[in-house]
Order: sequence, then C-alpha cells, then structure tokens
Amino acid sequence: MSGRLWLALLTVVVLTAAAFFAVGRLTAGPPPVPNSGPDAGFARDMQAHHAQAVEMALVIRDKSTNPEIRSIAYDIITTQQQQSGQMYAWLVDWGLPQAGSEPPMAWMGAGAGGTTSQSAGGGDMQGMSQSEMQGMSGGDRMKGMATPEQLQQLRDASGPAADKLFTDLMISHHQGGVAMARAATNLAETAKVRDFAASLVQAQTAEVTALQDLRGRL
Repeated sequence: MSGRLWLALLTVVVLTAAAFFAVGRLTAGPPPVPNSGPDAGFARDMQAHHAQAVEMALVIRDKSTNPEIRSIAYDIITTQQQQSGQMYAWLVDWGLPQAGSEPPMAWMGAGAGGTTSQSAGGGDMQGMSQSEMQGMSGGDRMKGMATPEQLQQLRDASGPAADKLFTDLMISHHQGGVAMARAATNLAETAKVRDFAASLVQAQTAEVTALQDLRGRL
C-alpha cells in the first residue's frame, strides 16, 4: 500500500473519530444536579411553601362569602398546585429524592432564617397537616410560613375576620416566597429553575400588591 493511501486512510480515521467526539459532546446530557445544591433545595422548599398556601386558600375558599377573596383563593389553589407538580417533576428528572437531608433554606446560605415572628416551637406533631410539618425543622420555618397556631386561627375564624386573617397571612407568605425565589434567581445552576424563579418573583410581587389593596378595603 502506498504512502499516499496510508495518509488518506489515516485522515479518514482521524476525521471520523473527531466527528464521533463532537456528536458525543453535543448529545451528552446536562451535568447532574447536586442533591444538596440550590436547584434541588429550591424545588423542595418551594413545594412545601406552596403546599401551605394551597391549604390556607382551601380553608378560606370554603368559608368566605367575599367574591374577591374566593377568586384569589381559587387562583392560588390552581396555580400553585400546577407549579408544585412542575417542581416535583424536576426532582424526578434529576433522579433526586423529593425530601432532602438539609434543613429548610440551607441552599440559600447564611442568613436564610425564617421571617415569621413567632416560633413554631416543639410539642406534639400528631394531627398536624403536611404543610405544618414541612414548614418546621429544628424550630425554624421557611420564610413567610404561618405557624400552626395561625393556621388553627384561620380554621376557627369566620366572616370578615377570616378574610382579614387570610390576607394578612398570605401577604407574609407571598413575601417570603418572593425572597426565596429571588435567591434562586441568583443561586440556581439550571436556566429553567432561574427562569421559573424569576417569573415567581414577578407574579407573587403583583399578588402582594393586590392583596394589600384588598386588605385595605375589608
């Protein structure tokens, strides 16, 4: 075999190998999402955060006679349940468990403590709802989460008093959610999480304004 033929064959081999390498780089999946990273932490914590918002909305929807309150409650129920399903699916796609070993908001770093003024405290957890338990870890709650006592007050309240308490709790709840989502826009490593968090900041900021306006008219 002539030297020229050998050179041609060698060139073909090199080009073929380079092509396979390039295709492999292009078709390779994204890097794995760390189990304790901000993307997974945000997905877990915001699911728990949404669960409590939905719970409060269900309570007020079934007892309020105010059409604006009922409309807001319905929107929270439908929107946040859909968003929770989306975040649940992320963790499934990433091959990560729905529950993490880190305490709430650990992914946010230092200074991520809860913003509610009352301590959830210890005590018997029997009879507590899922969102109440998810919102507690070592006496701390995620930002904006209502205490078990506040949730019980909402269940017991009626009439305009229930409407006012719901708006007060939901304003704080949304403000906490905005703070968590804003952190995710800066810390998350995947574009879809950052984009989702940014849309959450915008939507819940607008809802806080609407709730504050409504609260002033109750």
